[in-house]
Amino acid sequence: MKKGKIILGVAITLCAVLCLTGCKTKLKNGKEVAIKINGENITADDLYDKLREKYAKYLIVDEIDKSIFNTIYKDDEEIEKQVNNQYESYESQYSQEGKTFEEVLKGYGYKNADAFKDELRLSIQRSKAIDDYIKDNITDKEIQKYYDDEYSAKISASHILISVTDEVTEEEAEKKAKELIKQLNDGADFAELARENSDDTGSKENGGALGYFVKGEMVSEFEDAAYALNVNEYTKTPVKTTYGYHIILKTGEKEKEKLKEVKDTIIEKILEKKKSEDKEIEVNTLDAIRKEYGLKFKDSKLKSIYKKYIEEQLESANGN
Repeated sequence: MKKGKIILGVAITLCAVLCLTGCKTKLKNGKEVAIKINGENITADDLYDKLREKYAKYLIVDEIDKSIFNTIYKDDEEIEKQVNNQYESYESQYSQEGKTFEEVLKGYGYKNADAFKDELRLSIQRSKAIDDYIKDNITDKEIQKYYDDEYSAKISASHILISVTDEVTEEEAEKKAKELIKQLNDGADFAELARENSDDTGSKENGGALGYFVKGEMVSEFEDAAYALNVNEYTKTPVKTTYGYHIILKTGEKEKEKLKEVKDTIIEKILEKKKSEDKEIEVNTLDAIRKEYGLKFKDSKLKSIYKKYIEEQLESANGN
Protein backbone atom coordinates (compact mmCIF):
# COMPACT_ATOMS: atom_id res chain seq x y z
CA MET A 1 0.00 0.00 0.00
CA LYS A 2 1.25 3.43 -0.92
CA LYS A 3 2.43 5.37 2.12
CA GLY A 4 2.20 9.11 2.58
CA LYS A 5 1.29 11.96 4.88
CA ILE A 6 -2.03 13.74 4.91
CA ILE A 7 -2.41 16.28 7.71
CA LEU A 8 -6.09 16.56 8.37
CA GLY A 9 -7.39 19.62 10.20
CA VAL A 10 -10.74 17.96 10.73
CA ALA A 11 -12.18 20.97 12.49
CA ILE A 12 -12.20 22.81 9.15
CA THR A 13 -14.90 20.47 7.86
CA LEU A 14 -17.34 21.51 10.55
CA CYS A 15 -16.31 25.16 10.48
CA ALA A 16 -17.30 25.33 6.83
CA VAL A 17 -20.88 24.60 7.84
CA LEU A 18 -20.89 27.85 9.76
CA CYS A 19 -20.16 30.04 6.74
CA LEU A 20 -23.83 30.83 6.28
CA THR A 21 -23.77 34.56 6.90
CA GLY A 22 -22.23 37.18 4.66
CA CYS A 23 -21.52 39.84 7.28
CA LYS A 24 -19.79 39.14 10.57
CA THR A 25 -20.46 40.85 13.89
CA LYS A 26 -18.01 40.52 16.74
CA LEU A 27 -18.89 40.69 20.41
CA LYS A 28 -16.66 42.34 22.98
CA ASN A 29 -15.17 38.98 23.86
CA GLY A 30 -14.07 38.63 20.24
CA LYS A 31 -16.54 35.88 19.35
CA GLU A 32 -18.32 36.17 15.98
CA VAL A 33 -22.11 36.36 15.87
CA ALA A 34 -23.47 33.82 13.41
CA ILE A 35 -27.21 34.29 14.09
CA LYS A 36 -29.21 36.99 15.90
CA ILE A 37 -32.75 36.08 16.91
CA ASN A 38 -35.23 37.34 19.49
CA GLY A 39 -32.63 39.74 20.80
CA GLU A 40 -30.12 36.98 21.46
CA ASN A 41 -26.79 36.31 19.80
CA ILE A 42 -25.79 32.83 18.70
CA THR A 43 -22.07 32.80 18.05
CA ALA A 44 -20.11 30.75 15.57
CA ASP A 45 -18.48 29.02 18.53
CA ASP A 46 -21.91 28.10 19.92
CA LEU A 47 -22.96 26.59 16.59
CA TYR A 48 -19.65 24.82 16.17
CA ASP A 49 -19.94 23.21 19.61
CA LYS A 50 -23.50 22.02 18.94
CA LEU A 51 -22.70 20.70 15.47
CA ARG A 52 -19.58 19.03 16.76
CA GLU A 53 -21.46 17.23 19.52
CA LYS A 54 -24.30 16.09 17.27
CA TYR A 55 -22.69 15.33 13.92
CA ALA A 56 -18.89 15.09 14.28
CA LYS A 57 -18.82 11.35 14.77
CA TYR A 58 -20.70 10.81 11.52
CA LEU A 59 -18.81 13.39 9.47
CA ILE A 60 -15.18 13.31 10.43
CA VAL A 61 -14.52 9.61 9.80
CA ASP A 62 -16.00 9.79 6.30
CA GLU A 63 -14.02 12.93 5.50
CA ILE A 64 -10.82 11.40 6.84
CA ASP A 65 -11.28 8.20 4.85
CA LYS A 66 -12.24 10.01 1.65
CA SER A 67 -9.05 12.06 1.85
CA ILE A 68 -6.94 8.96 2.32
CA PHE A 69 -8.60 6.48 -0.01
CA ASN A 70 -9.22 8.90 -2.86
CA THR A 71 -5.43 9.32 -2.79
CA ILE A 72 -4.57 5.63 -2.53
CA TYR A 73 -7.12 4.47 -5.09
CA LYS A 74 -7.20 7.47 -7.38
CA ASP A 75 -8.59 6.52 -10.81
CA ASP A 76 -8.84 2.85 -9.79
CA GLU A 77 -10.76 1.29 -12.69
CA GLU A 78 -11.68 -1.87 -10.81
CA ILE A 79 -13.24 0.12 -7.97
CA GLU A 80 -15.18 2.29 -10.41
CA LYS A 81 -16.47 -0.85 -12.11
CA GLN A 82 -17.68 -2.17 -8.75
CA VAL A 83 -19.32 1.19 -7.95
CA ASN A 84 -21.23 1.17 -11.22
CA ASN A 85 -22.22 -2.49 -10.85
CA GLN A 86 -23.55 -1.90 -7.33
CA TYR A 87 -25.33 1.26 -8.45
CA GLU A 88 -27.06 -0.63 -11.27
CA SER A 89 -28.02 -3.38 -8.86
CA TYR A 90 -29.65 -0.89 -6.47
CA GLU A 91 -31.29 0.85 -9.40
CA SER A 92 -32.90 -2.39 -10.57
CA GLN A 93 -34.11 -3.21 -7.04
CA TYR A 94 -35.41 0.16 -5.92
CA SER A 95 -36.66 1.89 -9.05
CA GLN A 96 -40.28 3.02 -8.73
CA GLU A 97 -42.91 3.45 -11.38
CA GLY A 98 -43.17 7.06 -12.48
CA LYS A 99 -39.91 8.06 -10.78
CA THR A 100 -36.33 8.05 -11.90
CA PHE A 101 -33.89 6.31 -9.60
CA GLU A 102 -32.27 9.67 -8.85
CA GLU A 103 -35.65 10.92 -7.60
CA VAL A 104 -35.91 7.81 -5.41
CA LEU A 105 -32.45 8.55 -4.01
CA LYS A 106 -33.48 12.09 -3.13
CA GLY A 107 -36.31 10.60 -1.11
CA TYR A 108 -33.67 8.78 0.92
CA GLY A 109 -31.77 12.01 1.53
CA TYR A 110 -29.16 11.86 -1.23
CA LYS A 111 -28.51 15.07 -3.15
CA ASN A 112 -28.09 13.20 -6.43
CA ALA A 113 -26.80 9.97 -7.96
CA ASP A 114 -23.19 11.07 -7.55
CA ALA A 115 -23.67 11.46 -3.78
CA PHE A 116 -24.94 7.88 -3.58
CA LYS A 117 -22.04 6.66 -5.73
CA ASP A 118 -19.64 8.46 -3.38
CA GLU A 119 -21.04 6.43 -0.50
CA LEU A 120 -20.73 3.18 -2.46
CA ARG A 121 -17.19 4.09 -3.49
CA LEU A 122 -16.09 4.79 0.08
CA SER A 123 -17.47 1.46 1.28
CA ILE A 124 -15.64 -0.42 -1.48
CA GLN A 125 -12.43 1.54 -0.87
CA ARG A 126 -12.53 0.73 2.84
CA SER A 127 -12.95 -2.99 2.19
CA LYS A 128 -10.11 -3.01 -0.31
CA ALA A 129 -7.88 -0.95 1.97
CA ILE A 130 -8.43 -3.37 4.85
CA ASP A 131 -7.52 -6.37 2.70
CA ASP A 132 -4.52 -4.64 1.10
CA TYR A 133 -3.14 -3.49 4.45
CA ILE A 134 -3.50 -6.90 6.09
CA LYS A 135 -1.91 -8.66 3.11
CA ASP A 136 0.96 -6.15 3.00
CA ASN A 137 1.71 -6.97 6.63
CA ILE A 138 1.68 -10.76 6.29
CA THR A 139 5.26 -11.90 6.87
CA ASP A 140 7.28 -14.47 4.94
CA LYS A 141 7.45 -16.46 8.18
CA GLU A 142 3.64 -16.62 8.35
CA ILE A 143 3.45 -17.68 4.71
CA GLN A 144 6.04 -20.43 5.21
CA LYS A 145 4.29 -21.69 8.35
CA TYR A 146 0.93 -21.84 6.60
CA TYR A 147 2.51 -23.69 3.67
CA ASP A 148 4.19 -26.22 5.98
CA ASP A 149 1.32 -26.74 8.41
CA GLU A 150 -1.88 -26.10 6.53
CA TYR A 151 -1.39 -26.06 2.78
CA SER A 152 -1.90 -29.55 1.48
CA ALA A 153 -1.43 -31.47 -1.71
CA LYS A 154 -4.59 -31.66 -3.81
CA ILE A 155 -6.60 -34.83 -3.55
CA SER A 156 -9.69 -36.04 -5.37
CA ALA A 157 -12.54 -37.99 -3.83
CA SER A 158 -16.01 -39.34 -4.43
CA HIS A 159 -18.70 -39.70 -1.83
CA ILE A 160 -22.14 -41.05 -1.09
CA LEU A 161 -24.21 -38.75 1.11
CA ILE A 162 -27.15 -39.95 3.18
CA SER A 163 -28.91 -36.86 4.52
CA VAL A 164 -30.81 -36.48 7.76
CA THR A 165 -34.24 -35.02 6.96
CA ASP A 166 -37.71 -34.69 8.44
CA GLU A 167 -38.45 -38.11 6.94
CA VAL A 168 -35.07 -39.73 7.68
CA THR A 169 -33.80 -39.73 11.26
CA GLU A 170 -30.13 -39.61 12.16
CA GLU A 171 -30.24 -43.26 13.23
CA GLU A 172 -31.84 -44.30 9.93
CA ALA A 173 -29.32 -42.30 7.87
CA GLU A 174 -26.37 -43.84 9.71
CA LYS A 175 -27.87 -47.32 9.37
CA LYS A 176 -28.30 -46.91 5.61
CA ALA A 177 -24.72 -45.64 5.24
CA LYS A 178 -23.43 -48.70 7.12
CA GLU A 179 -25.47 -50.98 4.85
CA LEU A 180 -23.90 -49.36 1.78
CA ILE A 181 -20.42 -49.83 3.24
CA LYS A 182 -21.24 -53.52 3.71
CA GLN A 183 -22.20 -53.70 0.03
CA LEU A 184 -18.87 -52.09 -0.91
CA ASN A 185 -17.08 -54.67 1.27
CA ASP A 186 -18.92 -57.36 -0.71
CA GLY A 187 -17.63 -55.93 -4.01
CA ALA A 188 -20.34 -53.43 -5.07
CA ASP A 189 -19.34 -50.61 -7.43
CA PHE A 190 -18.92 -47.27 -5.60
CA ALA A 191 -20.06 -45.10 -8.50
CA GLU A 192 -23.17 -47.17 -9.06
CA LEU A 193 -24.12 -47.03 -5.38
CA ALA A 194 -23.62 -43.26 -5.43
CA ARG A 195 -25.91 -42.82 -8.45
CA GLU A 196 -28.59 -44.93 -6.81
CA ASN A 197 -28.38 -43.72 -3.21
CA SER A 198 -26.54 -40.42 -2.72
CA ASP A 199 -28.51 -37.36 -1.64
CA ASP A 200 -25.88 -35.02 -3.10
CA THR A 201 -27.61 -34.01 -6.32
CA GLY A 202 -24.52 -32.14 -7.49
CA SER A 203 -22.32 -35.23 -7.66
CA LYS A 204 -24.50 -38.35 -7.72
CA GLU A 205 -24.88 -38.45 -11.52
CA ASN A 206 -21.08 -38.47 -11.76
CA GLY A 207 -20.84 -41.42 -9.43
CA GLY A 208 -20.25 -39.17 -6.43
CA ALA A 209 -17.10 -37.59 -7.92
CA LEU A 210 -16.13 -34.25 -6.31
CA GLY A 211 -12.95 -33.55 -8.25
CA TYR A 212 -9.74 -32.22 -6.71
CA PHE A 213 -9.65 -30.01 -3.61
CA VAL A 214 -7.29 -28.85 -0.87
CA LYS A 215 -7.76 -28.49 2.85
CA GLY A 216 -10.07 -25.66 3.75
CA GLU A 217 -12.46 -26.21 0.86
CA MET A 218 -14.54 -28.93 2.54
CA VAL A 219 -15.97 -29.20 6.04
CA SER A 220 -13.24 -30.35 8.41
CA GLU A 221 -14.74 -33.75 9.29
CA PHE A 222 -15.01 -34.65 5.61
CA GLU A 223 -11.54 -33.53 4.55
CA ASP A 224 -9.84 -35.04 7.62
CA ALA A 225 -11.33 -38.41 6.75
CA ALA A 226 -10.53 -38.04 3.03
CA TYR A 227 -6.89 -37.06 3.60
CA ALA A 228 -6.39 -39.97 6.00
CA LEU A 229 -7.26 -42.48 3.27
CA ASN A 230 -4.94 -44.11 0.76
CA VAL A 231 -5.80 -43.69 -2.91
CA ASN A 232 -8.64 -46.10 -3.90
CA GLU A 233 -9.51 -46.66 -0.24
CA TYR A 234 -12.95 -45.80 1.20
CA THR A 235 -14.06 -45.04 4.76
CA LYS A 236 -15.07 -48.18 6.66
CA THR A 237 -17.41 -46.26 8.95
CA PRO A 238 -19.80 -43.40 8.01
CA VAL A 239 -18.37 -39.89 8.37
CA LYS A 240 -20.79 -37.51 10.07
CA THR A 241 -20.95 -33.84 9.04
CA THR A 242 -23.62 -31.16 9.16
CA TYR A 243 -24.84 -32.51 5.81
CA GLY A 244 -25.47 -36.03 7.03
CA TYR A 245 -23.47 -39.27 6.78
CA HIS A 246 -20.82 -39.75 4.09
CA ILE A 247 -19.00 -42.69 2.63
CA ILE A 248 -15.81 -41.30 1.12
CA LEU A 249 -13.60 -42.85 -1.56
CA LYS A 250 -10.19 -41.23 -2.15
CA THR A 251 -9.56 -41.36 -5.90
CA GLY A 252 -6.33 -39.42 -6.40
CA GLU A 253 -3.55 -37.33 -4.89
CA LYS A 254 -1.22 -34.83 -6.56
CA GLU A 255 2.27 -33.78 -5.53
CA LYS A 256 2.27 -30.72 -3.28
CA GLU A 257 2.87 -27.54 -5.28
CA LYS A 258 5.97 -25.43 -4.63
CA LEU A 259 5.57 -22.43 -2.33
CA LYS A 260 6.27 -19.88 -5.07
CA GLU A 261 3.46 -21.37 -7.15
CA VAL A 262 0.84 -20.98 -4.44
CA LYS A 263 2.13 -17.95 -2.51
CA ASP A 264 -0.70 -15.65 -3.66
CA THR A 265 -3.29 -18.28 -2.77
CA ILE A 266 -1.75 -18.73 0.68
CA ILE A 267 -1.79 -14.97 1.31
CA GLU A 268 -5.52 -14.94 0.50
CA LYS A 269 -6.07 -17.89 2.85
CA ILE A 270 -4.18 -16.16 5.67
CA LEU A 271 -6.19 -12.99 5.06
CA GLU A 272 -9.46 -14.92 5.33
CA LYS A 273 -8.23 -16.65 8.48
CA LYS A 274 -7.16 -13.42 10.17
CA LYS A 275 -10.48 -11.74 9.39
CA SER A 276 -12.52 -14.71 10.63
CA GLU A 277 -10.52 -15.17 13.84
CA ASP A 278 -10.08 -11.52 14.86
CA LYS A 279 -13.37 -9.66 15.19
CA GLU A 280 -11.59 -6.35 15.78
CA ILE A 281 -9.15 -6.52 12.88
CA GLU A 282 -11.14 -4.37 10.43
CA VAL A 283 -11.66 -1.54 12.93
CA ASN A 284 -8.05 -1.64 14.07
CA THR A 285 -6.76 -1.80 10.50
CA LEU A 286 -8.66 1.31 9.41
CA ASP A 287 -7.45 3.12 12.54
CA ALA A 288 -3.85 2.09 11.75
CA ILE A 289 -4.15 3.29 8.14
CA ARG A 290 -5.44 6.69 9.27
CA LYS A 291 -2.55 7.07 11.69
CA GLU A 292 0.01 6.00 9.08
CA TYR A 293 -1.32 8.72 6.80
CA GLY A 294 -0.65 11.35 9.46
CA LEU A 295 -4.06 11.86 11.01
CA LYS A 296 -3.87 14.81 13.43
CA PHE A 297 -6.64 16.61 15.31
CA LYS A 298 -6.29 20.31 16.01
CA ASP A 299 -9.39 20.14 18.18
CA SER A 300 -9.08 18.15 21.40
CA LYS A 301 -12.84 17.56 21.55
CA LEU A 302 -12.84 16.03 18.05
CA LYS A 303 -9.90 13.86 19.08
CA SER A 304 -11.95 12.62 22.03
CA ILE A 305 -14.97 12.02 19.79
CA TYR A 306 -12.85 9.99 17.36
CA LYS A 307 -11.42 7.92 20.21
CA LYS A 308 -14.94 7.22 21.45
CA TYR A 309 -15.99 6.28 17.92
CA ILE A 310 -13.22 3.66 17.70
CA GLU A 311 -14.22 2.24 21.09
CA GLU A 312 -17.85 1.96 19.94
CA GLN A 313 -16.80 0.26 16.70
CA LEU A 314 -14.74 -2.30 18.64
CA GLU A 315 -17.65 -3.00 20.98
CA SER A 316 -19.95 -3.46 17.98
CA ALA A 317 -17.46 -5.81 16.31
CA ASN A 318 -17.49 -7.95 19.45
CA GLY A 319 -21.28 -8.01 19.49
CA ASN A 320 -21.61 -5.77 22.54
